[in-house]
Amino acid sequence: MNPQKHIIHLVSNREWGGGEQYVFNLCQHFAANGHTVTIFCRPVKQVMERFSLLDVSVHKLPLKGIFDLFSVVRLSTFLKGKQCVIHVHNFKDAFTAAFARKMSGNKNVRIILTRHLVRKGKNSSIYKWLYKQLDKIVFVSELAKKEFLDTSPTIAPERITVVRNSIVIPEKIEKVDIRKEFSLPQECTIAMYHGRIAAEKGLDILVDAMHILKNEKLLLLLIGKGDTPYFSSLQQQIKDYGIENNIKFIGYRSPVLPYLQECDFGILPSIVREACPLSCMEYMSQGHPVITTNNGGQIEYLEDETNALLVPPGDAKILANKISELANNADKRRQLGEKALKDYTEKLNYNCFLKEITKVYEY
Repeated sequence: MNPQKHIIHLVSNREWGGGEQYVFNLCQHFAANGHTVTIFCRPVKQVMERFSLLDVSVHKLPLKGIFDLFSVVRLSTFLKGKQCVIHVHNFKDAFTAAFARKMSGNKNVRIILTRHLVRKGKNSSIYKWLYKQLDKIVFVSELAKKEFLDTSPTIAPERITVVRNSIVIPEKIEKVDIRKEFSLPQECTIAMYHGRIAAEKGLDILVDAMHILKNEKLLLLLIGKGDTPYFSSLQQQIKDYGIENNIKFIGYRSPVLPYLQECDFGILPSIVREACPLSCMEYMSQGHPVITTNNGGQIEYLEDETNALLVPPGDAKILANKISELANNADKRRQLGEKALKDYTEKLNYNCFLKEITKVYEY
């Protein structure tokens, strides 16, 4: 990739999540390798503070979507005279990028959209126009691509590709002693969930499963933050079941990998179809097996009884059986974890992702 290439990211989310970390990692890599990187994001304190840790330019824009003329004008002024790639992460920001490029009159601007969700494509006239403006749509899984194309949107096949997400693993991960930090019994097995505390993650189903297993020497740690009413309902559910000693919320942790290192296995019980959940890869990268649902893009790199255990979404009884199976079988945890680490290292590592996304930028 030409060192003089300028890469611009538009980020309009109001909170930090997997999509924002995706942008952060990309910007960090390309800036470190001599490329000019600019981020335009909403004036959200948490998001701007995180991006400010990078050695890149960070600018504020409203990024309110198709009728946000202010963002279009500001971005079009910025684009004039530049050869650059605009990388957007939802269709709302794609409209802003397309209108701004047209207003700037600059034909040396390439627009790339990464589709991080499993959603059907729209076919209205304005979307048909937008599809023609995009130089590439990158889907993070075959599932996301298939679902989008299910409505037969008018997009040239050569403008569509799949580049699976990945995660950056630091060379050195600082050790933590979670048993000491949270006064956990030495003899218990530790299962872990990390991510947003939200209904679509199926955590109430996980609590139901833990209620079934309440007599086992098993502790579940929940890492993350999110929807306050849902969090409160989970706390009440745990209290009603009388399993407060079996489940512990430990809040948001960053970096999270030191905590993942210390668990015995991970759990992602999502009831929605996730396009390419990064949390599964994070457990894999640490040599831990994960129990997850079989309804999302994760089944494109996870195989039941080979490098993970897969369960149907929303079934607490089956989930409980699989949790018990791993909790009581250290040899199986080791076997699945070793295969998971091997698969991550050989097929899913960040260099594999960078190789493919760089091709998209250069196309």
